[in-house]
Amino acid sequence: MMTVNNMARNAMMTGAIGGTNPLFGTQAQKAPAIPTSQPSFGENLQVSPKSSFTTNSEVRSAAGNLQGAVQNRQTAFAQQQATTTNEKTAVATVDNSKLTSSTASSLQTNPVNLDVKQTATAQTNAGSAMGADAKGVTAGEYSFAIEAGGETHNFTINVDENDTNASIQEKMAAAINERDIGVNASVTTTEAADGKEATTSLSLTSAATGTDSAFTVKEDPEGLASAMGVADATQTAQNAIYSVNGGEDVTSQTNDVSLAAGVTATLTGSGSTSISLERDSKSAVDGVRGLVDSINSALRSANADDGRGSAKFVSDIQTMNKSYSASLEKMGIAVAKDGTLSIVDEEKLAKATMDGSADRLFADQRFGLGARLDKIADNATKTDLYADIQANFSFDRGQLIFQKMQNVGLLFNMLF
Repeated sequence: MMTVNNMARNAMMTGAIGGTNPLFGTQAQKAPAIPTSQPSFGENLQVSPKSSFTTNSEVRSAAGNLQGAVQNRQTAFAQQQATTTNEKTAVATVDNSKLTSSTASSLQTNPVNLDVKQTATAQTNAGSAMGADAKGVTAGEYSFAIEAGGETHNFTINVDENDTNASIQEKMAAAINERDIGVNASVTTTEAADGKEATTSLSLTSAATGTDSAFTVKEDPEGLASAMGVADATQTAQNAIYSVNGGEDVTSQTNDVSLAAGVTATLTGSGSTSISLERDSKSAVDGVRGLVDSINSALRSANADDGRGSAKFVSDIQTMNKSYSASLEKMGIAVAKDGTLSIVDEEKLAKATMDGSADRLFADQRFGLGARLDKIADNATKTDLYADIQANFSFDRGQLIFQKMQNVGLLFNMLF
């Protein structure tokens, strides 16, 4: 008996199907024409572009926050603070936005030795305390002048019969301060107590330190300034004099002197001190805290979604944290069963940021936690590694018609 395969083979050669089949009887009909070209099955099989690979928005957002936290930790570890051996001579501050890495490195290992001979002072004309309610000046019009900054500033004060020493001083202070001449006026009063009368005193002080800010009060003899005790200086203006690392004396109008780019010393008194730089431990701890919070937030966000990508994202962070658990715990950071982190000993963490162990854990560019975390975050934002697969397929229906008769024969052979 001719098999169906043979029937199909014969049909291709003769253009007809013939033979006897126990079910269908004798077959004698024209075989369907075979197309000259036929696409292979699956050739037009496509993945819908609308649903190829998508990464959950929560994962992308969490990854972006992680990258920011990694960068913030790096910036925090770079922050420096100044230390001084004698704050009675000088205190130092750091502007990290201006500090260069070379300067920081140099001052960490080679402190600046500062010798201060004198500090800069502002001129002060301080009047003695006098009875606040007393009337020490007769009524009338009084004039005086203050020479400051190369200019002469004239003032006129009217004193009436009801003015007391306190009210006269208030008038003088208001007139001087409203002109903004580089000299500040202030009135100090004390309340009456224990049988003592209330007192008042007027002071004039240059707005800046140094000899360039000195001033002179001029008036007629027996004038108002003399009556209030502010005609003459009680402290003269002077410049600061200091030296760095045994060098020549330097003169400064102010007590704020630059030691290096981003490093300023404020002179507080005569004497010697050494100034150096070290990592700002508080800033470093805050940087680690921000990283820990970001990691925990990422885990919570991704765990809220049940997609395949979110699960892998969570798993990779958990695996990373647990692989560093021993090192983290040594610096006061605990790793929970779910992979979240918590700072349990800030004192240990602060010490770790200063002795180098935190750098080895977080900052190593090849094997550090920061580098691995940054890689995970980078994969989440730039690749489909953490994508949820949601592919819809479309295809050409014509491919479902098997036009090659030998395939039809094979199908029938399987049936019969």
